[in-house]
This record gives sequence, C-alpha cells and structure tokens, in this order.
Amino acid sequence: MSVASPGTAKLWEQNAFPRHRIQWCPGCGDFGVLAALKMALVRMGVMPHEVLLVGGIGCSGQTRNYLNGNGFHGTHGGPLGYALGAKMVDPGLTVIALAGDGDTLAIGMESFIHVCRRDPAMALILMNNGVYGLTRGQDSPTTGLGKIMEEHTEEHPPFVDPARLAITAGATFVAQSFSGDPKHCADVYVEAFRHPGFALVNDFSPCVTYNKFNTSNWYREHGEHIPEGHDPSDRAAAWALLDDFDRRGKLPLGIIYRAPRRKKAHARLPIWEEELTGIDPAPMFSAFR
Repeated sequence: MSVASPGTAKLWEQNAFPRHRIQWCPGCGDFGVLAALKMALVRMGVMPHEVLLVGGIGCSGQTRNYLNGNGFHGTHGGPLGYALGAKMVDPGLTVIALAGDGDTLAIGMESFIHVCRRDPAMALILMNNGVYGLTRGQDSPTTGLGKIMEEHTEEHPPFVDPARLAITAGATFVAQSFSGDPKHCADVYVEAFRHPGFALVNDFSPCVTYNKFNTSNWYREHGEHIPEGHDPSDRAAAWALLDDFDRRGKLPLGIIYRAPRRKKAHARLPIWEEELTGIDPAPMFSAFR
C-alpha cells in the first residue's frame, strides 16, 4: 500500500471543483459520504489514476463528479455490473461503486446478489435514504425502516435490509455507517477498500427533502457503534448482532461481518496481452478524435 503524501488531498479535488457544481440539496447526507470518501482515499495514499468511481442514476451517482480521477456514469441499476467488468479487465484497479438504495435493491437487485456471490475485490458504498430522491421521493425498497407496519400491500411490501441480504447472498464484508459521522465512515471505507473481496457499506445517508421520518436526528438517535467484543469473522455472531440490534430498535454501525474467502486464480481473465498481439488499435480510436 502506498503512503499518503501531503498533496494527495488537493489532487483528489483537481478537475472536480468548481467545474462540477454540487447539485445536492443543502444538508443532504451525501455531502458526508463525499467527505468521508476523500478522507479514506487520502489515508490509503492511492492516486486518482489508480481508482475508478462508478455511479448510477440518482443523487448518489453524482458523487463521482466531485472527485478527481476516473469516473463512469451508467444506467439505473447498472453500477455493479460496470464495476465488475472494469475489475475483470484491470484487477489492479481500485474499483468503487457509488449507488443508492433504489438503484441497488430494485432494478439492480439481480446484479447485487450475484456480485455478492462472485466476491470480486471491489466495494459498494450504498447511500441509503429510503426514497427515490431524484424523482421526488417515491418509496424505495428500503422505505419503512424503523416504522411499525401492521399490514402491507403489494405496492408497499416490507423493506429490504441490505446487510442481511448481502450476508445471505454470500458477501464476505458487510458494514454500516452514518454519513453524519464522516470520520467513522472513513474508517469503515478504508477497511472495505482493503478487503480482498466484495465489500458492502450500507451508509445511512438521509434525504432531507423527501424522507421526513428517517432524518439525520433520527439516525443519530438510533445508530449505535458495534461493541468492540464483536467477532465479525463469525457468521452466527453477525446474525446474532443484527437480531439484538433489531430487538432494541437500534442500527449497528461498523463492521458486521468480515470473512475473506479462499479463492483460486482466475482461469480465463485477464489475457489481453495475448489476444491483442499484432492488432493495431489506431483505427478504432480514430473515430473518437
């Protein structure tokens, strides 16, 4: 791991500010995610050219515009698929997907489950606000967190718990954070980015405009750091932790589950050097000049 230099923080903002005006609502939780993401990257000492930030449709997808470096903006539900492809092409690249709860757990649900199964060495910061903020606050799959629902309808089923779903689907790193505490978020992000497999960080990032229930104050009241004695390598302990927090009406913040998987080397990828031997790429790129 490279060592951070004094100039790294400024490098991460070059070509990002002020050219890209931040379009989030004042007070949006994504500001905290942006600050924490920069802190984590600076702490790790990685340079912009060593990182790819992949965003989807929604407020969360804009995050890649506000940091220097490689960025890709894909379709709704697509960030994990694009991120996986990039990681397969360049295994040495630090690939970070930045997506929302609707992006990931509705149209992107299939990609989410299979990326958990495949366990590529990349991370997802899921900015979870319980609504579709970009399209004026419709319910998302995580709507209903903390609410007592006596009955459900087909249009309003029970909410999806990203942490439980990820563990069930085979993810090897599952953590939660609250964007109102960027320093703690950065601590969690660093661990996620260094994990040798797929890392989910379910970040509670409140929508101040449309979700009037899960507010910043609500998350501060209900969020609670995971006890130091918790063993994240124990799957049963991870489930017990989630059950205990649920019973007490609290949200665990920190690393819930971490168990790196034993893997064999890829049998097929990458072999680009062999496949591209003798091929002149110039004609392909000339169309873009």
